[in-house]
Amino acid sequence: MARRTDRESAYEAARALESTPTSPTSPARPGRRVADQASQHRSFAGSIGWALAGTVLPGLGLTRTRWRVAGIILLVLSLLLAVAVGLTAWLNPNLALAALVVPNMLTILWVAAIVFGVVWAASIVVTHLALRPRPAAWWQRLLGGLLVGAMVLGVATPSFGAARAIRDTSLLINDVFGHEGAQVSSDDDTGDFGNAVDPWANKDRLNVLVLGGDAGADRTGTRTDTVILASMDTHTGDTVLFSLPRQTQKIPFPAGSALAERFPQGFTSGRLNDQAYALNAIYDSVPQLAPDAIPAGVEDPGAEALKLGVGAALGLKVDYYAMVNMQGFVEFVNALGGITVNINRPVPVGGRTDGDIPPDRWLPPGPDQHLNGEDALWFARGRYGIATGDYDRMSRQRCVIQAVVKEANPTTVLANYEALSRAGREIVNSDVPNRRLPAMVALALRVKDGTMTSVSFENDKDGFSTSNPDWELVRARVQDAIRPAPPAPTSAAAPATPAPGTQPSPAASGTPSPRPSATPSGSPTPAAPSSVVDECAYNPEPYPTEEQKG
Repeated sequence: MARRTDRESAYEAARALESTPTSPTSPARPGRRVADQASQHRSFAGSIGWALAGTVLPGLGLTRTRWRVAGIILLVLSLLLAVAVGLTAWLNPNLALAALVVPNMLTILWVAAIVFGVVWAASIVVTHLALRPRPAAWWQRLLGGLLVGAMVLGVATPSFGAARAIRDTSLLINDVFGHEGAQVSSDDDTGDFGNAVDPWANKDRLNVLVLGGDAGADRTGTRTDTVILASMDTHTGDTVLFSLPRQTQKIPFPAGSALAERFPQGFTSGRLNDQAYALNAIYDSVPQLAPDAIPAGVEDPGAEALKLGVGAALGLKVDYYAMVNMQGFVEFVNALGGITVNINRPVPVGGRTDGDIPPDRWLPPGPDQHLNGEDALWFARGRYGIATGDYDRMSRQRCVIQAVVKEANPTTVLANYEALSRAGREIVNSDVPNRRLPAMVALALRVKDGTMTSVSFENDKDGFSTSNPDWELVRARVQDAIRPAPPAPTSAAAPATPAPGTQPSPAASGTPSPRPSATPSGSPTPAAPSSVVDECAYNPEPYPTEEQKG
């Protein structure tokens, strides 16, 4: 019996030895040591505090748990990413913008934003659970769940919101702009326009044709009543807007092209003022009348025909086009938050002069009128009677372009980004290829800070005729408008003393040599380009009379 008692005593002693905690001098596994340290620091306040720290700096809270290494990695990666993005945006903004308009990069970014948001949110939850007391009181579980849920929502919302915005941008680019595999133009310049520092170093001017289409449920086809060529100085951002009336006849095509062979006298039927052969009919008619004459592979044959025709008429190579659906323009302006313009005379909303249908109402004159999408559309296209005809409308369209450029500041765009990207996919189409978008964004910033002038070709004004245009005179006016003016003479410079027997030159006498004009000899002197800022300033005019209204 005593022997059995001794055996039981020895067994109990062995059990007690196994259950004895590891002494400070005994070796322990690293994972168990971290777990023991975490258990010693468990408290409800600490779990909430470190979870909050992990909300501010991703991974910081995890450094207090057994997942310390994972927390350090997440924290370091987050800090490196923030520093890299900040330095890139500061030192090379063009590179930062490039990442935001390249579809493949955007796909990587929006997927990465989702993954990062999930990992960040998970790190907050794990931090709280690892540091929470065990067992936790019911109120600690309830309050902790509410607080941690709010923290998770605080990081998940911006992360998933950023992912959605980036994805919307990717969809916008794919829906609106030309794809890499598509042919942009019959003579598209695929060379490099510049370098990483200046994407436009090798191209002095970019010419973009802005078209306003009136396609809708109540119309057949598309008539481009708005035709404006924006010629931009890529170095300064200064822009000249050239407006051609929609009823212009005999639009030429580039010499030697298939369209020029098909229409040797320009786009005309030979009859005077045949509106079926006017400028605004080219988009629909030329692809139907001469489908084989349009370069194969272009995404929009009608726009390509207009690019070739307007380019030949103005003597400029049209690089790209942007087609704006005027009905969808309402949604775009509303997404932008409206535009602000000066209204100098009443503008009709609705109505048709040829059908003797009076307007529904009039936009009243006034400075700094903030217009919603519907009113902005009628400001751009309303015409009724002689007081608000085509040329007045052309002027207002240029003012709308200026207003949109002014309104589209970074703050407004970011605040309304989702609505703008959705509206953009519905109303805009362009053949600007994806690879050009980084450079286009950089140029848009220059245009925003540059000056904007306009040249409007109007019937019986400055030698222009819509029925029988003098294209040589038109091209001369274009060149006069885009050529930089000569520098003013320096008044402090002393005139040079001519050598004996010689006559002082105009430059030597302090009088600058006259700027050579491109206007053909014997043609009327064209008006200088007018400032769009001045053109769109508030200069109220008398209300139209009842006779003019009718």
